[in-house]
Amino acid sequence: MSQVDHQKLERLYREYRKAPKEYQATSYWTAYEESILETLRELDLNQLRSGRYPVLATFGFHDQKYFHHPNQSFWTTALLKLIQGYLIKDRPILPYSMSTGHIRDIAYRHCELAGIVSGSRPISDLEVSTFGSPGDLFEVGGRKYTMSFLSYYLRHCFVNQHMRLRGDEVIVELGSGSGYQVEVLKKLYPNLTILCFDLPAQVYLCEAYLREALGEDAIVGTDSTLEWSDLSSVTPGRVYLLSNWQMPMLRDFQFDLFWNAASFGEMEPEVVENYLSLVKGTADWIYLLQARHGKETAGKNRVQNTIGFQDYQRLLSGYVLCEERAAWKAHRPLSDSGGYFEAIWKRSEASREAET
Repeated sequence: MSQVDHQKLERLYREYRKAPKEYQATSYWTAYEESILETLRELDLNQLRSGRYPVLATFGFHDQKYFHHPNQSFWTTALLKLIQGYLIKDRPILPYSMSTGHIRDIAYRHCELAGIVSGSRPISDLEVSTFGSPGDLFEVGGRKYTMSFLSYYLRHCFVNQHMRLRGDEVIVELGSGSGYQVEVLKKLYPNLTILCFDLPAQVYLCEAYLREALGEDAIVGTDSTLEWSDLSSVTPGRVYLLSNWQMPMLRDFQFDLFWNAASFGEMEPEVVENYLSLVKGTADWIYLLQARHGKETAGKNRVQNTIGFQDYQRLLSGYVLCEERAAWKAHRPLSDSGGYFEAIWKRSEASREAET
């Protein structure tokens, strides 16, 4: 598969446009929408992760040493390619005589230690898919990795340190983006059931990637789920791709873990409150990774009103905060500008008793 199925994508958008306002893209993502659609018109899926399409990095497809922002100038991009291709490679020219190889080794070691501390299956048991020509692919111990793959493994370790996954849970992720987190989780626990909800372009590309990364048999795509009015057809052990406006089906669906990473901050507070109202009381655990003080309120890509950590605390009444900490990638803090947190909440016993 190398070309986008535009009929399938148009069908997703056609149904999405009928959805209530609270499920439409907010101001932050509306600014990207036209660029994403233009990219999809020419997209070669075999180059999905190569860095050829910078706008896709906004929802997770960033497997390059140098991040190419969609608004980055041609000359800046050309200079970075020159530095990466001809000047740096793996030479020790960084501070402390570090090379790219050293950074990768440190990141991998970080994952090894996190796996031990959290009682997780070791990173050495896994490797990343090479579909989409990732621009930053490397090997450790004969297995293939990207820095993104290592970073998503760390998020799992944080969750597992508290939740101790058995491997047969049901997980709901809103904003699955690239599908990289799902790839890590399903490779760790093949019997997990995962429901992925996202906007049309995002869920389409997430499905395309996961079909290659996990295999056709593991995936139930939007060709099937777009017609659903409830979740009675969900069976254990598979990954289901659904549109974000189908989230209300979760109201009567009991599951183990709700997961949202780095997308709630790009929404207006009332939109986040609506989404959380659909999972409160049905999810036993909630994991969030978000901008601590909210996203930008100025510039082309902005929110109208910010939402921060204290707002999540307020919205998650009936849940107990187990841990909150600064969020990290495998090799560095997630952000230096305002910071990101990751946190996990557990449903309180009082809340459970009130439901019964």
